[in-house]
This record gives sequence, structure tokens and C-alpha cells, in this order.
Amino acid sequence: MTTIETQLSPISPVPASYDRHMEDIGYMTCMTLVMLGNYAQTGHFGGPLAYTPYNVAVHLAGPEVGGLRYDYRRPKHPYGDKFMLAGGHCIPTCYALWMIMGQALERKFEMTGDSRYKVDPLVAMLPVDALGFRRGAGALKTLLQSLGLEDHPLFAQAKGRGIRALAGHAESTDLTNDVNGGPSGIGIATAAGKAAFWDFIGAPSSPKVIAFEGEFALTEGHAQELKTQALALQVGKRLRILFSLNNSGIDDSLLGGVIVEKYDGYRIIDQWASYGWNVFTMEDGNDYGEVVAVLKAMEEWDPADRRPMIAIGKTIKGYWPAAIRGEIPNYGPQVVGYASHPYALKMNSDYFVALAETFERHYGVEFKGIRQGPVTDPRERLIQFKTNIDIVMSVLDHNGLGDWLAGRLVEIGDTVKDEVPVRIDVRHDPFLDDRLRVANLPQERQKLSVTNSISGKQKEVEITLFRKPGEAAGARRAISEIIKWMNYVTDNRLFTIAADLSESINVEHGSLWGHYDPEKNPLGTRLKAAIQEAGNVSTAIGLVSQSASVDPAKFSGVWALSGTYGAFTPLMYTPARVWSQQNQDSKFRMGVLHILAGHSGPETAADARTHFGIFAPQVWKLFPRGQTISLNFWDYNDVAPGYFAAAEIAAREPKVGIIVIEVARPDFPVADRNRFADPDVKAAAKGLYVIRDFAPDRPRQGYVIVQGASATINVLKELPHLDERGINVKIISAVSEDLFDRQPDSYRRMVLPPEALFDLMVISTGTRRVWPLRDLGPLTDKYSLTSDWDNQWLTGGLEPDVIAEAHLDQASIFTGIQRFAEDREQRLAFQRELLDAV
Repeated sequence: MTTIETQLSPISPVPASYDRHMEDIGYMTCMTLVMLGNYAQTGHFGGPLAYTPYNVAVHLAGPEVGGLRYDYRRPKHPYGDKFMLAGGHCIPTCYALWMIMGQALERKFEMTGDSRYKVDPLVAMLPVDALGFRRGAGALKTLLQSLGLEDHPLFAQAKGRGIRALAGHAESTDLTNDVNGGPSGIGIATAAGKAAFWDFIGAPSSPKVIAFEGEFALTEGHAQELKTQALALQVGKRLRILFSLNNSGIDDSLLGGVIVEKYDGYRIIDQWASYGWNVFTMEDGNDYGEVVAVLKAMEEWDPADRRPMIAIGKTIKGYWPAAIRGEIPNYGPQVVGYASHPYALKMNSDYFVALAETFERHYGVEFKGIRQGPVTDPRERLIQFKTNIDIVMSVLDHNGLGDWLAGRLVEIGDTVKDEVPVRIDVRHDPFLDDRLRVANLPQERQKLSVTNSISGKQKEVEITLFRKPGEAAGARRAISEIIKWMNYVTDNRLFTIAADLSESINVEHGSLWGHYDPEKNPLGTRLKAAIQEAGNVSTAIGLVSQSASVDPAKFSGVWALSGTYGAFTPLMYTPARVWSQQNQDSKFRMGVLHILAGHSGPETAADARTHFGIFAPQVWKLFPRGQTISLNFWDYNDVAPGYFAAAEIAAREPKVGIIVIEVARPDFPVADRNRFADPDVKAAAKGLYVIRDFAPDRPRQGYVIVQGASATINVLKELPHLDERGINVKIISAVSEDLFDRQPDSYRRMVLPPEALFDLMVISTGTRRVWPLRDLGPLTDKYSLTSDWDNQWLTGGLEPDVIAEAHLDQASIFTGIQRFAEDREQRLAFQRELLDAV
């Protein structure tokens, strides 16, 4: 029987040899990050120190022994290794190291004029950027000027390029970092997707992914789900996590704190080993020799072993290079553990001075003003701050340290090449193919021959983007078809990862070649996944966040879709929200994340009350306007034109990083659009379209906006009844306000003129909390029909019962429209009175 112990991967007990210059760079990094907290009086202290040996080793050990392959001069190069400071609050260790590196290269370039050392100042992180720690870009634009320091020689590096804003947590815009870290566990949860992307495109062993995280963040559900997902994707040594195990969080310890001491079976190493990971251990994760040894062991590991890798090293939160057995020389006890998490030290406090004095003694330097207590004058504080940062940087002039560092950075950087053999054409963005434009979508069923570009196997596939009126096929049945068409056109670039209900929400058959397997079926685009919505969407985000294009304006990667029941999609929201920010800030084109809120609406309460899917999907409106496109489909023939209209936009507008698709479960008959005022089968591409227009020979009685499957179907069934009673309302299908906003003004006014917002009701399977359109009039709520009409959760039951209880059955809809129409004069008069009273 295999035991956990025998699954641990052995490494040499003898620490690996390494260049001792790394220790000096590490000490400088520790001192610099402590300076950041001292003068900013904010941020974190102990965690960044614990990570510093990891950080310095992976950046300077070299790719030949498992360190990062990257180019500081081109830190976002697609073929550089992906570094993830997932423990977001620990970012000061990176800021400090990157400043030291930037200073070394600038110093060397000024000394030699050699272009190999030249770094664009807008790319580099420089010592003057220390002033930007936890300050916003807006405030930094006038910081020096407001204090009369813009011409002070200390701040010369800010001339022209300004001071770089350094956030309190890791962001993907930070030099070599490739993750928005901070929300616990969320950053690292994308790591499996990042690694899988490079496997999918057939890249060599580099790029690899190296991620840092600690034990508290790895208790988060997203991170727990990474354990399963990375193994399911078989990312192997492409993914390497360095775990900082110091038993310290923000307010407590983990073992002996959150987990009481008597539960001695709570062993973190066992947790990863029991999931089948390739686990390495370090007795002292703050020892450079041990860190380099484990990096080397990972690098030399058999690539045929498809287990993801994790190295768990015991570290000290509050680590200090000069500490001896828990004591700071000439001071006393070292501040360690969760007490070291916040920067709780007063400016120039005794403990800060004690740390600084160890650095002074070691390098023969002397900091200015630190023994005179806090600096209260803002101008003098900045002067002392930058003066002392420069004193730390002066150590680069000692014993050739700066020359070594600059040379090492160039040496490592030169290993990053502009061309790497991959399976895809990196010069071409397949999502710009004209066959994906709405105007070019085939309306007839397609029988197509596809060839597997790896195996050479051929097969026939059928794709049906549109169906004939009357066929029983709900909107969800079209989801696999749009995915198939996308994969056919793009050569298998749209991945799906949808919990353990891929068939149920109809993404299962979107893959032309079945399930992805890096060895047996690398062209498969359906990723196997457990029921873990947060981890699945994080994997999708990891996939779309990578590009193999050297040109930052061109995208060469994949899109991905993650889906589940609409009621459970909020589990995906926070990773997607972080992704949206990353996409907004990126200077490089990235892919598009798709969220499928399958089985949405009140109909899903037929499963259980917990599945009542009307409120939960509304979280997908909680993004800055224009950064997502939301689609709510009710008819099969709306899906292809609506989706590909959104895809057309997303492929050409970098701002759009997410497409949200909402569909219901019922297989209603495909609508006969010849009965509609707008008979265009592709009308959904316009966002809103007219189902029934006003009768020209009778007084108008208002506008009815309808959204959602059961709501729209039952409105259609009542059209003859409305005709019989002479009720003259205009009925408009609302598929997507985001698409409607992009239509010409003439079309928008023709469908829904601005004044209609005050003469309008909504019939929706959604909620009165979030309307399908913005800026609706004050009486909209009073006259509209929604599933939450009584502000209660439905009781569940058979689908017809659920719809009746939601007051979306035919009788309720007719009564509601009739009341709305007959009250028109009263409605308008009331609103005029409100305006007259202003």
C-alpha cells in the first residue's frame, strides 16, 4: 500500500551551491521593504520578509537550475516564465527586489553606455518609486511639485517618467508578476489554467509557472480546488508552487490557533500529498541553499511525471537575515508570527532602528535621521525616505555587487527568445476570422469535415446554428452549437470547463475532439472538472490570461467558458471580478472569459428551492459598464446571432473581457419569427428587437419589455388574446442592453425612444432588483411582472407550478398587461404631477 510518506519526493539533504551575491541582494531587499513600510506607515512586514529568499532565488538562480527564465528589460515577454506572487500582501519583497534590479541596470548603463543594460524607465522599477508605495497614481502626479521637490537632485529619477504607483497587493502590471494577488486563494487558483495553456499550444518546458503562497490563503476554497484541477489537467512540472509555511496569518496562527493543538493530524504536507501532488519539503525555506536545491530538483524531475509540483518550506514570518536564534543583535526578541503581519511599527521606532543597525554594521553604511524619531513634516519625510533608500542602494557599489547583478540580469534575460516552437500560428488571431461575424453565420445545418492537426484523424461534424420554427429546442440546446462553430473556425481555441454537469448545461458537445489530455488528446477542448465552480472559473481565467504573441497588440491564445446552474454562478464572481480588473489594466491583448449561467430563471426551482435562479445571475451586472457583455436568451435562434455579435465586439475591443450567457432549461418550440414585427432571424444581434409593434389605427398604450424563456413564451401565447381585446402595446424582446447600446441611434430610437422609459413595464424571469434596461421610469416596479413579485423564495415543484407561483403564467401576464395598458392616462398623469412638483 502506498503511504503518504512514500509519495514525498526526496531531494538531496545537502543544500545546493549558489552564488553568495544572492544573500547580499536578499539583505538589501529585506532592508528596502522595511523602509517602504517605515516611511509609508502602512502595508505589511513579516510575510514579505519570509518570502524574500524564495523571491531572490527564483529571480537570480537562473533557469538552468530551475529559477525563472525572464527578461527584466521585457518583463511581459510571452515566452518568459510566469511568476505569480499570489500572496498579494507580500508584494513589498518584489517591489524592493525590482527596485534594486532597476538601479543596478541603470547604474551599469550610465557607467558603460552598453545598450544591453538599458531598460525603458517606464518599464523599470527604480528607487524613486519607493515614494509610490500604497499611493495612487493621481496623487503621485503632483506629490513632488506640491512639496517643492520636483527639482531636488534626490528625485531626479522621477523626471519625465514620474513616480510609479505601487499597490498594497500584487497586480499583474507589476514587472515580472503575472497575477492580481491578494483576495486569498484566488490568485493562485488560476495557476493550473496558465500552465495548461502552454501545454495545449505545445510549448517546450519553458514557459513554466512558479507561484508563491502561504498556508492561510491556501485554506481558501479556490485554492483547495486548485489541488484537484491541476491534477486533472496533468500540468506536471510546468506548475511549481513554493509554499511559505510559517503557521502565521493576519490575526492568528493556524496550528495551535485556528486549529487547536489536540488535532495533530492536520498536516499540510499530507494534504497536498494525499491529493497526488509531487511534494518537496525544505526544513528551512529561508536558507538559500535549500531553496536552490529544491528548485534544481524540480527542474531535473522527469517530465513524464504529470503530477503538479509543490515545495513546502518552513519559513519565519518576520525573518531577518541578521537574526540569531530569534534575537536581533543588540536589541532583543525578533518580531515574528502573525504579530509581524501589519506594519505596526511607528516611524523610526526602536525595532526599525535595530533592524537598520544590523544592516549598517554589516555593510559599513549609516542611515540618516532614523535615530531622531518620527518625521512629521511631509517634505522632510520624503527627503529622509529617499536618502535612506539610496543608502541601501549604495551597497551595489560594494565589492562588485551591482556589476554582478546587472550582468546576471542580462545573462538570464538573453535566454528569452522571440521565437519558440509551438503548435499554433502566433501571428494570427483566429477570433478575428470573418466567418465568426454575424453577417456570415450559416443559417442551414452544416456538415463539415475536420482534421486533427496532430493525429491526422478525420471525422464529420454537424453544426446547427439555427433551427426551423416549431422544433422543440430551447436556447440552451444552441450552446454546444456556437461552441462547435467557434472551435471549427478557430482550430479548437474555445475551452469549456463546467463542473460535473457539462452535458446538462449543454457545453459537452462543443468540443470537436472530446476531452483534453496533454498526452493522449491535446486538441480536446472540454476540460474534465469536478464540482468546484470557483476553481473551474479560475482555471478558465488562467487559460485566457496567456498569449503567445510577441506583439502586445495582437492576441494569440484561447478563449474559455465556465458554466454551472445560474443559482450557483456567484461562486465564480470574485475571480471574474479580479480578472476584469486585470484585463482592464493590461497593455497586452488577452482572451475572453465566458460565464454560462445555465438553468437560470424561476424554472430551475423545479429542482429545489435552492436552485431558484433569478437573483444569483444578477451579480454578473456588477462590473464597470462596457467591460462585460450580458446575454439573456429565450429562443434557440437568438443564441448564435446574439453570441457572435458579442464575440465580434470582444475580439476587437480589449476593454471587453467577459461575456455572460444566461439560458433556461425548458425546450420550448423555436419561435416563428414571421409573426414578429422584426422577422429577422438574426435580430438578437441588435440586443433589443420588436416582437409586436403598435397598431397604427389605435391609441398607443405603452411599451412592454420582455426577457427570459418562460416570460417571453407566455407573452407570445397571449398575443392573440391581446389582439382580441384591442390592447395596443409594443412588445420588445430584451436579449442584451450591452448589444443594444452599440446600435445606431436611429435603430435605438425606432425600437425604444427615450420617452418610452416613462411608459413601460417589464415582464421578466429575472428580478425587480435589476431591470433588463437602465433608467426606467418611477412606475416600472408597480406595473412589472417578475418572479420576485412578493419578495419571497419560491416553494419549488413542477415547472408549471413554479411559473404560476412566479406569476408568469399566461393568465397573470395577460392581466398584468391589461392593467398596465388601461392605466396609461393615470400613469402618465402621475408622472407629470411629479415633474410639476419639482
